[in-house]
Amino acid sequence: MSATTTVVTTPTAANPAVDPAIFKVLDDGTVLYKTYQQAAHAKQLKAATQSGNATKKLSQAKYGENHLTKDGQVEPYTLGHLIEFQLTGLIVVLVVLVGLSLICSLIGRLIRAIERGKTELPAAAPAIAPSPSPAATTGIHPGLTDQQLVVLLTAAATEVIGAPVSIGSLRQINNRGGNWAAQGRSELQTHRLK
Repeated sequence: MSATTTVVTTPTAANPAVDPAIFKVLDDGTVLYKTYQQAAHAKQLKAATQSGNATKKLSQAKYGENHLTKDGQVEPYTLGHLIEFQLTGLIVVLVVLVGLSLICSLIGRLIRAIERGKTELPAAAPAIAPSPSPAATTGIHPGLTDQQLVVLLTAAATEVIGAPVSIGSLRQINNRGGNWAAQGRSELQTHRLK
């Protein structure tokens, strides 16, 4: 009895002459076939020969597939490997986020220290400031005395009306938000100046 064996050889960069369907083998080992059907057939043959002992790198392996370990041994990619990979990624992300948070906190403290240093420098050197007059601080308008404000308002009213105007009294309204409303009511109720 004679046994016949069929040897299936897959074309590689080393033996492109084995399969007449090969058009060209590129420098990087990529094999170009003459037709699409020949390329599909070669892909099926390659998958059939590698299905029993296919090994991948750990980064390329899927759950249940074989992969090469650091020692060069073939090992299945289990749920433990998957959890270890996920936890490692999570820990790396958290460490980076904590590091960024610390850097931002340190930059904020540095900026506050610099601002504190700027505000303390002028306070350390005594500055001679003119003492404000009591009338200027207690007036209606900041920066003007009551007499200066009366003069300005009298001049403005005289210019607008075109006749001499005298201001009889001047008082401050404490309600800041209601000033415009009070002025509107005053305008509606009386149309003459006193």
